[in-house]
Amino acid sequence: MKNSVALNGSDQLMRGFDYELRRHGFAGNQCQIILELAGKISADVLRTRLAALQNEFPILNARVGKIFRPKWKIPANIKNVISVRVHVGESNLREKLFNESLQTKNGELMRFDLIERADGKTDLIFTWTHLLMDATAAEHFLTAVSDEKIVLPKSNPQPPGAPKKWPERLDLMKKSVEQLDKFCEQQPRALKTRFPNAPRELNYRVEKFSIEETKLIRANGAKLCGILGDAQFHAVAAALELHRLHQKIGAATKSYILPMPVGLRPKGKIEPLFSNQVDMLMVQFLPADLESAERAVATLKTQAMQGLRENSVSYGRKLSELFSFLPLPIYMKVLKHGLKGEICSIFFGDTAAVNPKLENFLGVPVENFTHAAAVTPSPGLGVIFYYFRGELRVTIVHAKTVLSETEIVEFSAGLRNRLLNP
Repeated sequence: MKNSVALNGSDQLMRGFDYELRRHGFAGNQCQIILELAGKISADVLRTRLAALQNEFPILNARVGKIFRPKWKIPANIKNVISVRVHVGESNLREKLFNESLQTKNGELMRFDLIERADGKTDLIFTWTHLLMDATAAEHFLTAVSDEKIVLPKSNPQPPGAPKKWPERLDLMKKSVEQLDKFCEQQPRALKTRFPNAPRELNYRVEKFSIEETKLIRANGAKLCGILGDAQFHAVAAALELHRLHQKIGAATKSYILPMPVGLRPKGKIEPLFSNQVDMLMVQFLPADLESAERAVATLKTQAMQGLRENSVSYGRKLSELFSFLPLPIYMKVLKHGLKGEICSIFFGDTAAVNPKLENFLGVPVENFTHAAAVTPSPGLGVIFYYFRGELRVTIVHAKTVLSETEIVEFSAGLRNRLLNP
């Protein structure tokens, strides 16, 4: 691998979110996968496997170098910096680990924590910086940690970058500004800090659905969304419940901006692995659009088709690449300027089916799986949908400074009901 690897626009966006979280006192833009294992695993075996992968893939020891046009700087001398920690008998440990910062400036891009439970089982918590890779890549990386027969890609090709020629750049900027100006005709206002004395921490809860409930939700999605599929039905349900939440707490807004993730990897491919391969289709809902599920679906269909025709999906990533010469504080100001200080009204993710190779980890059966990710303090709310062995899971993440535990419990219950009874 080269001694430096360029960040793409999606990587740069994740880096910007990390800056935004840390400057508000949060742990940073990091993600977690939690595997609930049927028994114990050897920490030493795990350390040995990780050391081998670090030697094979030096980017696992990299740091972001340069202020302008940042790149991963690959170290000449490999140091095994991925820690594996074992915890026994500690309470509320998941929340603590979720809010413990990775020392990315020192090359700590991931860590593993093993929580040995009293019932003889183990919770494995894999934490990584979102700057390094997205959730799909992280699942695949875990499979390779578990099974050395799984070969990870050596190359790290980048997706098509921003336009090189200035006329194309100016045209892209013009179209992006026009889209944001149109959104601002009905100005979105995300949730702000409502509990300034609360800890600068994120918390999450998981809604689980049985096989039967999942089949019902999929049938509801097919009935409402047709060919749009499950992810769009999930997005509509989240938007409807977000609107109810704003109404309940008296946080009126003229519109809601929801980013719909779009995968950039060719179907069936995992390359590039250590790189974010997600772009965003920005969708705007007016309160009137959220008076019913049918109206919300119609709005989503119209804007999704328009986005595909105009290729607006690539605006965010290409603009991030275009402005990557700016220092992070200025980059984030530019990013938020278009929506007058907003990023979005809610963070939304849908990673689809969990990698089927995660049936076991180092020979121990995996009994349960959880995805968790950070959300910036404004809007302070995010939802992640995924399927584990055919059962739908939804992780709801919130900032304690923005929403109370009671409010997030009500939001979760409302979202569950909307999925089952649209």
